[in-house]
Amino acid sequence: MKLYHGTDLFSAEQILQKGIDITAGRKGLDFGTGFYVTPRLTQAIIWAKGTLAPCVLSMDLDEDGLIIKGFDKPNREWAEFVVRNRLRLPVCVDYDCVYGPMADYGVSRMYAKYMANKLTVEQAIEKVRQDTNGWQWVVLTERAVKNVHDIRKVEI
Repeated sequence: MKLYHGTDLFSAEQILQKGIDITAGRKGLDFGTGFYVTPRLTQAIIWAKGTLAPCVLSMDLDEDGLIIKGFDKPNREWAEFVVRNRLRLPVCVDYDCVYGPMADYGVSRMYAKYMANKLTVEQAIEKVRQDTNGWQWVVLTERAVKNVHDIRKVEI
């Protein structure tokens, strides 16, 4: 499967030289800490343009032998998974990769309310919504990293 990673030029060079570091990502994202990619080049460009020196990498992921959890549409299971990850609550994950819709940016506000004890986990699950354009994959394990091949820069 062809996937894209939108980032800054320095990070892209690090990935090309040293490989993918699944621990380098930010904490508290939709599907946990890992290496986020998308099958949509346009989405990767949006991610990259949020940096000072935008760069997009393309790569191929061989899905054979990987344990993959897919959310084909936003539903309660997806909402619970996203909220637990965003609120940095324990999530038992035995997956190499997870894919599905991105949550909208309102999830960040939910985190602040949760931390201030103004919102319960159950209330957050009811409020989480899909970003209508976003679609993402996250590589969570070293086993999955070994299945990523042919990483190269894409002209944007």
